[in-house]
Amino acid sequence: MTKKMIKYSGGCICGEIKFIVNLDEKPRVFNCHCIDCRKKLGGMISIIDLREDAIDVDKNKLAIYEHKGGSGNIINKYYCKKCTAPVLTYVAKWKKFYLYAGLLDDISILKTASNIYFKDSHFPFMEIDEKKVKV
Repeated sequence: MTKKMIKYSGGCICGEIKFIVNLDEKPRVFNCHCIDCRKKLGGMISIIDLREDAIDVDKNKLAIYEHKGGSGNIINKYYCKKCTAPVLTYVAKWKKFYLYAGLLDDISILKTASNIYFKDSHFPFMEIDEKKVKV
């Protein structure tokens, strides 16, 4: 059985990056609280797990920052060369691309998210379990 895919649009804050992405009818969304995301953006980040070749974006307009994650595996951060908004992350450990959820033009489709890597690295003022965040 093939999963139903729906096209969505999005882009960065300056408008230089625009994309079309095919997402599952119920996208897999994660609130990542890992140290890498916290250090990069100052807190947790909501990301969408992408299927292979799900996004159509001009990668020539993206810069890449590569570093080792907490696991020792490579993580590539793709961001707009003009406004530096993060667009995609590639995690070698999982061989997956993740889209920064806030870049979608319509976020109303994002009904649920799972919290990941929160046990040892979330802010102490947050109450977190796998499905909820309370500030």
